[in-house]
Amino acid sequence: MYEVYVEANKLAQIDESVSIAAKKYFSDIEHGKTDLDNWKKIRDITIKELENVYQRLGVKFNEYHWESDYNGKAIKGILDKLQEYNIVTSDSTGKKIAKVNDRDVTILKSDDSTLYITRDIAALLDRYERYKFDDMLYVVDNSQTDHFVAVFDIVSKLNKNAAECSKHIKFGRIKGMSTRSGNVVFLNDILDEAKHKMYEQQKISKNTRITAINEETSDILGMTAVIISDLKQKRQKDYTFSMERALQSEGDSGIKLQYLHCRLWSLEQNCGVQLPETSEPEYLKEEIVGDVVNELARFEDVINQAYIENEACILVNYLFRLSNMVNRMFNELRVKNVDHDVASQRLLVFNSARFVIKTALEILGVKPLLQM
Repeated sequence: MYEVYVEANKLAQIDESVSIAAKKYFSDIEHGKTDLDNWKKIRDITIKELENVYQRLGVKFNEYHWESDYNGKAIKGILDKLQEYNIVTSDSTGKKIAKVNDRDVTILKSDDSTLYITRDIAALLDRYERYKFDDMLYVVDNSQTDHFVAVFDIVSKLNKNAAECSKHIKFGRIKGMSTRSGNVVFLNDILDEAKHKMYEQQKISKNTRITAINEETSDILGMTAVIISDLKQKRQKDYTFSMERALQSEGDSGIKLQYLHCRLWSLEQNCGVQLPETSEPEYLKEEIVGDVVNELARFEDVINQAYIENEACILVNYLFRLSNMVNRMFNELRVKNVDHDVASQRLLVFNSARFVIKTALEILGVKPLLQM
């Protein structure tokens, strides 16, 4: 299907009749003049393939709302309202046009076929009626900024509350990838390669536990590397993906975070010290302990800031900073073979750090490992 999509776009660039045929087919679909069995099969195949990738990432959607649910017939009432309130007018070619910030925006083609914007207007209004939501977030790349400005502007003239609750959460693109031109890399292939490379790295690493060398652990490590590498960028920044950078175990990386979580878990299991029920700060006099505790105390504020700004990188970079401090504490302070009260209080700090790292990784969509 992907190869057909690429080939069709190539043909359309050199043969206008291909574009004309495609537009006619689309118009026929919109107006119920053609059989949709093949189209439904293509959609079902696509959903099944996407769900395989989502399941691998631990992502599940409660509902699917199809753009195709809002075709010409389904949104006739909305188009009638747009005309009734003089929000749209007809131009000389028969297109329906709306003014948005002194810009002409086509809402309906001359053959009465809808466009993305028409269907997005209808979908937004319909979803608001269904859910009366507090927030509707459109997580779509930067290039669609003008599109959503127009959608929200037009919807505000029909339902002000729906528009005010809607927000475009922009993100940058991974450079060098284009589906239409055929130079895209599928996420599943990236995850497979990451899993394979992590499996090979695990086999040759001196720090790897024999029991941890398996496909599931390698897959989780590969996904961690890819997810953290992506989310550590500012959301709106374009960047070039590098497998080598993503899979690095040194420096700030997903692998480093997983390794620290495993190290903390191992400490708790093997130090021979019980976690105390209360904190007794008088046993924790070292400066590095104060630095770690202060950083742990920031966790809720960091989560809140990341939520308000819709910026995962705020949480990722907090994790990198925390992990560097905890690693310093590991290097400077022992838990084994020291005074029991001192050891238990240090263990409490390490345990709190592991809880924060575990929680943050899960929020980012990463499964924390116990050994690797």
